[in-house]
Amino acid sequence: MRASQYEPFITDKKEWISDKYFTQQRLAGVNPMSLRRVTFHGASEEPIGLDWDKLKELLNPNFDWETAVQKVLGNGDSIAEAIIQGRVYALRYELCDDLPREPDLTDSDPRRTMWDTLSPIALFVSAPDFLTKQNKLVPVAIQMDYTPDSVVFTPEDEGNWMMAKLNVQVTDLAYAQIVEHLAKVHFLMEPFCVILRRTLSPRHPLYQILQHHCRDVLIPNTIGAPVLVGEGEYMDQLFAFGTVGTNRLLNDAHPLSTWNVTDFRKELKKRGVDDKDLLPYFPYRDDGEKILEVIENLVKEYVDLYYYDNQDVKNDKEFCNYLNELSTDGTFFFHGRIGKIQGLPPKISTKEELCDIVTRIISQLSLQHATVNYPLSDYAEYTPNLPTKLYNDTRLKEGEFSVLRLPNRNTSVVEASFSNSLALYRFDTLFDYGNNLEDIKAVNLINEYYSYLMYNVQPKMQEVNEERKERGDLTYPYLIPRWIPNGIQT
Repeated sequence: MRASQYEPFITDKKEWISDKYFTQQRLAGVNPMSLRRVTFHGASEEPIGLDWDKLKELLNPNFDWETAVQKVLGNGDSIAEAIIQGRVYALRYELCDDLPREPDLTDSDPRRTMWDTLSPIALFVSAPDFLTKQNKLVPVAIQMDYTPDSVVFTPEDEGNWMMAKLNVQVTDLAYAQIVEHLAKVHFLMEPFCVILRRTLSPRHPLYQILQHHCRDVLIPNTIGAPVLVGEGEYMDQLFAFGTVGTNRLLNDAHPLSTWNVTDFRKELKKRGVDDKDLLPYFPYRDDGEKILEVIENLVKEYVDLYYYDNQDVKNDKEFCNYLNELSTDGTFFFHGRIGKIQGLPPKISTKEELCDIVTRIISQLSLQHATVNYPLSDYAEYTPNLPTKLYNDTRLKEGEFSVLRLPNRNTSVVEASFSNSLALYRFDTLFDYGNNLEDIKAVNLINEYYSYLMYNVQPKMQEVNEERKERGDLTYPYLIPRWIPNGIQT
């Protein structure tokens, strides 16, 4: 089922690739994890967002970036001033630089030539909206690839601008599904669930709840991954970089898939997208915070049921073994290998640390997976909005846009199949498992939070989505509680 069929939703697909909705898809589409604020890093110990000095080295020097930014802001501020104000944002897909090109398996028309998968740079600014008296994100320009000799287009460039936006969409979709979805959720979280079963007793209170969030995680990883990356399978059919490029992306994403990415708030802050004044519209951030708060509160109360003080945490040998085996800093050795999760502490000594770890495990398996998975059924199923390939065609003039630039029917059918197979199935609903627990105190607590989600949080989020729709903004039904499963099922 699609959440968009039952919740407020902008259904006019023809408008999705408009400048407004193209921009809002960075905040409410299939990948709200790539937009970053542009800053001056200097000697900062904890740099935020993208460093302008490094980004500038990649930008086409023949394009007037200064004027383009000033035109959108309308106040005469220089780029440097706008950056200091926190108004400049960008998309930069470093892992997608120089992806290989594989044969086109779904289109043999001699009049058509498939594009390489490029690594575009898109620049946006947070500009004051004089009607709403709020800031809103507006596109400035798109550089078609990451090298300084790449051509740059703006909203004034008509057909070329449409191709520039679609170029971003192609790369963004590929990056989202391989890096943010497969690497940072599926593959990152699998060890948490596998090691859970051999270190914690089924009667352990944390096993009692985590088993429901870990349910069947091995099935999509073991059966689904080969269907994605196997020779001649989805990635070969859908994307110009094919299986070879997919494997390169996965290898390059592995060092980035650490415990750190499970910290929802710190990741937003690290990207520089946590400011609600400069980015008042950011459904993933705002809805995600609401769900995260519920998870945090539930976990704290649940931990309080079984751990009286910090000493109880230290004395929990099973959970100590769990962390020790998971962490790359642990001492556990298995077939010559140490733990799998970089950045995860190998041991803890406080209830606060325990709550943080359990919260982040649950939120990554539920909240974050819902974010990167379920929007596919809407935005990626409609090829003119999120194509996986683009083409030159001898029937078109240079700079002319038409449907002949898009994938053919064969590819579109494969993309629809890919999107629906991932994003239509939900086995359960977040925290619906209370009655399956053994301890009546746990039963009552989980059921209480499930009811709170359904009858308190959900109506408020539905009301917010209705308001978004009335304003003409993209809605975000994917984190409404009844549409969030407990874990990874597809």
